[in-house]
Parts: sequence; structure tokens; C-alpha cells
Amino acid sequence: MKILTISTLFFIAILSSSCFGPNVRFIESQPESLEKLTSIPEKFQGTFVIDKDTIEVTDHTISGDTINSNTLVVKGWGNYLFVNSLENGVYKLGCAKVVNAWNYEELSLEYFLIDPWKDMGDFDENRDAKEKLDQMIADENNPIVGIDSTERYLILDNVSVNQFQSLLNHAESEKVTRIK
Repeated sequence: MKILTISTLFFIAILSSSCFGPNVRFIESQPESLEKLTSIPEKFQGTFVIDKDTIEVTDHTISGDTINSNTLVVKGWGNYLFVNSLENGVYKLGCAKVVNAWNYEELSLEYFLIDPWKDMGDFDENRDAKEKLDQMIADENNPIVGIDSTERYLILDNVSVNQFQSLLNHAESEKVTRIK
């Protein structure tokens, strides 16, 4: 029970971290509970600027890449569009969010950044960090199943709806501008 409490507290602490750390990757496209979309909803279509990059979204493509191909899986839920990109056998996730109210539109890109290495120095030399992460991986209730210490990202699997919602609630956000 004590190990579970320590793991839970550590997981909450790293979720609360606002520093830019390693990306989170997933074994399955997210959210696991949703089906793939057959087309992108109109409210997410257009030409957008994200951090000086221009991205064009049509009903079946994102920057020319066809959705629901082997490497790009798109899911939707309410004001969110979940874009899963397969890289090196795991999915990298970006969440587009659009809020419309009183002729005002706010667009953002939400993404998950968890940094268990923050203030821990060199990963290879820090046994405490390794032990805590090993405990988290061993905890069957924790979705973390692996660590890529070279690229510094966590790999999650069997993410429950509640765990995914918690990740989404603590996501980093980047402003998106619609130009067309």
C-alpha cells in the first residue's frame, strides 16, 4: 500500500509539472475508448498557424497526410480533435481544441508533457528517479509501461478514460491562429 501511495503521489507531481520535458507516447491511438473518424469535422478544417508552422486541414487530410492511414489516426470528441501520429512503433498525440462563443473563436493545440527527470540530473546516474519510475511501471493501475531514456519520453498503455481525462486536464497548451 505504501508503494502505491508513493507512486500515486509521484505521478500526480509529475503531471502537475509545467516545465517542458519529455513527450508522452502511447501504445494505442488515443483516446482508446473512441472510434476513428471517417472525416474531420468542419470546425477543425482550414489553414492554421502553430508556432510559425502553417498547417492545412481538409476533410480527409492534415498537411497532405491522409487520415486513418497506417501512420495517422484521427478521433474526435466534442470540442477536441485527437491526432495520433505513429513514430517508431508508438503514437505521439496532439489534441486540437476549438471553443466558439459570441462570435469569438479560440483555438489551441494541447499536448502531454511529463518530466520525471526534472531536477534529477543525469538519468543514468540517478537511482532514486529510476526506482520511482520502476515502481510506477510495476503498478498495474498506472498506465506507464516503459521509458525511452535516450529520447526521454514515457510510454503509456491501457489508459483508462479517467487517466486520459486527467492527462488532458493537465496538458500544455499552445495558441493556434486560423488564417483561412
